Amino acid sequence: MNNANLLNYIQQLSENTKRIRNISIIAHVDHGKTTLADQLISSNNIISKKMAGNVRYMDGRADEQLRGITMKSSSISLIHDNHLINLIDSPGHVEFSCEVSTALRLTDGALVLVDALEGFSSQTYSVLKTMFEEGIKGILILNKVDRLIWEKQLEPDEAYHQLLRIIDQVNATLSSFLNEQHIQQEAENQEFSLDDDNLIDIENKLYFSPEKNNVVFSSALDSWGFTIDTFAQIFSQKLKCNPKALQKCLWGNFYIKNKRIYDKPMKEGQSIVFVEFILKNLWNIYQNKDNVPKLQAIAKSLNIEGPIRDIKSLMQKWLPLDKVILQQVIIQLPNPIQAQQTKLPILAKRLSKNLNLHEDLRKLYESIEKCDPHGPLVVFIAKMIQVPPECIDEKGMSPRQDTTNSYGFARVFSGTLTRDKKVYLIGPKSKIISTQEQLDQTDIVEIKIDRIYQMQAQYLEAVPKVFAGNLVAIGGLDDKVFKTATISDSPLCPSFTHSQFKFQSILKTMINPLNIEDLPKLLQGIKRLYKSDPSLDVQTLQSGEIVIGTCGQVHLQRCITDIEKLTGAKVVISDPIIPFKETIIYKDLVEESNEKYQKKRAKVLQLDKKHQIKQYEVDKNKKDDVDKEKKMKFKKETQQAEDSEVIKDTNLLEEEDLRYHQLKNEEIQWKYNQKPQQEKIDHKNRSKQSTKSILNQLQNKSNLVEEFTPNRKISVKVRAIGLPFELAKWMEANQKIMRRLFYEDKEKDKDTQQFIEQFHIIRKELRLDKKLTEMIENNLYCFGPKKSGPNMIIFKQMKKEDSLIYKLKHPKQQIQQFEQQQVQEDFQQVQVDEKVDSTKGSIGKNDSNMQLSDHSQAIAKGLEIYLNQQELNLESMMKSMALGFDIALGAGPLCAEPIIGACYIVECIKYDEEDNQQFIQDTYGPISGQLISMMKDACLNSFLGAQPRLVESIYKCTLQTNYDYYGKVFDVLAQRRAKILTDELNQSTSLFNVAAHLPLTCSFDFYTAIQDATSGHVTAQLDYDGWVVLDVDPFYQPYTDDDLEEGEQVIKNIAKDLIMATRKRKGMNYEEKVVVAADKQRNLSKKK
Repeated sequence: MNNANLLNYIQQLSENTKRIRNISIIAHVDHGKTTLADQLISSNNIISKKMAGNVRYMDGRADEQLRGITMKSSSISLIHDNHLINLIDSPGHVEFSCEVSTALRLTDGALVLVDALEGFSSQTYSVLKTMFEEGIKGILILNKVDRLIWEKQLEPDEAYHQLLRIIDQVNATLSSFLNEQHIQQEAENQEFSLDDDNLIDIENKLYFSPEKNNVVFSSALDSWGFTIDTFAQIFSQKLKCNPKALQKCLWGNFYIKNKRIYDKPMKEGQSIVFVEFILKNLWNIYQNKDNVPKLQAIAKSLNIEGPIRDIKSLMQKWLPLDKVILQQVIIQLPNPIQAQQTKLPILAKRLSKNLNLHEDLRKLYESIEKCDPHGPLVVFIAKMIQVPPECIDEKGMSPRQDTTNSYGFARVFSGTLTRDKKVYLIGPKSKIISTQEQLDQTDIVEIKIDRIYQMQAQYLEAVPKVFAGNLVAIGGLDDKVFKTATISDSPLCPSFTHSQFKFQSILKTMINPLNIEDLPKLLQGIKRLYKSDPSLDVQTLQSGEIVIGTCGQVHLQRCITDIEKLTGAKVVISDPIIPFKETIIYKDLVEESNEKYQKKRAKVLQLDKKHQIKQYEVDKNKKDDVDKEKKMKFKKETQQAEDSEVIKDTNLLEEEDLRYHQLKNEEIQWKYNQKPQQEKIDHKNRSKQSTKSILNQLQNKSNLVEEFTPNRKISVKVRAIGLPFELAKWMEANQKIMRRLFYEDKEKDKDTQQFIEQFHIIRKELRLDKKLTEMIENNLYCFGPKKSGPNMIIFKQMKKEDSLIYKLKHPKQQIQQFEQQQVQEDFQQVQVDEKVDSTKGSIGKNDSNMQLSDHSQAIAKGLEIYLNQQELNLESMMKSMALGFDIALGAGPLCAEPIIGACYIVECIKYDEEDNQQFIQDTYGPISGQLISMMKDACLNSFLGAQPRLVESIYKCTLQTNYDYYGKVFDVLAQRRAKILTDELNQSTSLFNVAAHLPLTCSFDFYTAIQDATSGHVTAQLDYDGWVVLDVDPFYQPYTDDDLEEGEQVIKNIAKDLIMATRKRKGMNYEEKVVVAADKQRNLSKKK
């Protein structure tokens, strides 16, 4: 069948919805998806069967062919047994996971491939999760079974246990998804019971079992595959039995003797029926794979006609892979009518919830549910794709411009899509409307369908119309669709739910054109790519530079290739912009650091005599060896500085830790309270001034600092302490809930109570300090930044009734208090003097039951009077200070990266009454701005004195290797600062499963390095795994003899290097050693 006849036949079959199957191929990278797709495509004679597996027909990009991996989803229509099968091949690389979500959103079934040797992997888990969330039914294909024979040389019984283990792992994973769904639905008070017959039916449809024929054993490279039914048909003729009865016994612990089936072995060492009838026959064939006469004899005994040249030709004729899989696709997977009945609540949540608003909405729902080609038109565009003009067959229509255009990758869920039809393009931000009069208020545009195409891999062929249940490419949408959209002939149709892409732009880089004249082209190309790539992030800095964020290095290279292809201009990129965060280590980590300091300090004391002897020798030979004198002087000064730092920072001589415990008495609390010395700063030439070493700046810093407003009227004392990093990550993960509570709707009692309970549980599990817990309960003002981040600010002088936790627990009381406060403020504006006289130091109370001293009351009164003169109240002052807190969190003092896991305690707010000239005009601007600047400086300075640490993003690296390359794998991981998590030996395959945490800074060219070290025998999978604290003091300096003699090459401060590299990239002050004369050598004379 030629191409023209094939396309006509596809058009005929597309009208019969019951004979349509929409399927996706999903798997881990390098598990054989594209090779399997080649085998299925060869069944329609689009490519030769001999070349199947080598052509990689679905990989239309040059970089896909070069790398040997799939980077984008592509669709093709096939015909088998008078059925139309729309097949989508999706990528398996973790950086292109969004393509898998797009493919599953448009299809009704999935072929889940798992490598029989490598087994269940991390990406297998991800694709199964996506498949379950989309309500997709699947067929499990255990591919590369031949590797168990010729590569691992397993016995048939061992191979059976390996296959059984993979099936059990897949089913266990699906069972965990089902249990999670049950727990979630119970929490939402939905009807869902484990005892329901409905659940049992779900489990039977969900799980994979060979006796149900939804498991295929195959080798895509050798073009063979089978199900249990395949051999049941073969052996039922020889055994003269019912094939269905035999099918139930071909998998599991069943044994055969004298044509009778038993559930126990009849003799010692007897193999099960699956091994006896199937695996041993396969093993016998592969043991003679190089013996062509033997293979021909086997073919003759199997009644196989035709020439037998090798094992592939024999297996392809005996157990053809394409027929087995396509037949099971037709039998096992649903047609669009069956699938849309179950997927509709997932696809159209907004439509399902608003059926009663208008009668047309119910008609839309029923039409989609029935997949009615004569009903109202509903089309969902899942993504935009870029197709070059040479890959488009317009079928006699006038060709479009000779440029790469964008086309909508879509599916028709209802009605019939035709050319030149006027429809409504509904964006994802559209609102639910009940009348056409509201049309202008929503994200809806009336357009005309220009052209529609049938997709055949990387090629598009124009067609006049497409019926419901089919996939389609829609042209003429370049500037009209942003990532996803819905098309309908009814303006009341709500937009479909887009796929939930779970990605993070962890690799960012600045991009610029090589020729500045191509900048407009670059901007246009990035704009078009941003619309078509769901996982691409684009930002414009204040300096005007363009930053693109990608999911990894491979994704970045693909984006650069696409941009150059779209614009026709060369581009240059900067070094990767690696994201960091800054934090403060928590108490437990400080105690560990104390032990290290104690040991080092003891070592210094033991070597004190040795220092004296060396100092005497230095003085004696001072004229002969000047360099040695300088070295010893440096050691002495560093030792003294380090000793003082140890005593102060780790509290070896103090019973209480000033950084993490609140002191009871005010006199002890302000032990380090000294009058601030005004520093003269040349603001004009501040950036040009040479800075001292950061270590020298930190020697006298404390985590408790006092800062003044520029006019010296108000001062604040702020203490910075660290929070457990687990608590910080929990707060970061619940930012959406915080925004909903603090910004959107404060009357959601259920969400509020759940948040408070979870917040209490996580603090209890982490065993926070008792005093810190009390302050969080009674004095927490807000989270940060923007009231919903992983940091806290606490005002110790705030009333308990004003704390955030109290407000969440008593929302009704807060509403009443707010109303009373409004009335009171209106009255106070008329009688300011009476308000001042009646003030009793509200800002100076820890709670409503505490009384202040006369001095504190006087300070509070003076502050009240001063704020009133500045047209500011206490609440506005706290808001201004919280804004300064937010600004400080956005750019930390180490390298201007966001702060995480920091808690700032405002110990005291004071007002200076010495200067009574209150009515003189303030030359420093509004007091609110001064408060913001004061709080920002206080947060940054206290942060530096509280043992700061750098936080870096990490990958979870998973790989499999055998014993031969085991050491080389660990060498590569060790060179890149990887931390080994697990190292297990798979007994059945003799492969080591290694999992490690790999820093993002060390992940560049990791794939190439691991391939080069192992000669291509080991491939790694990198999954983004969040943030981890780099437990290295960025300001540590060696001070012992051993450390100094080892030199900087041995004692390399990784944290400091990363900080300085980031500061250099941002144009900040940094420390760097420059070799002035590398070609000169200095010889030191030594006395012998």
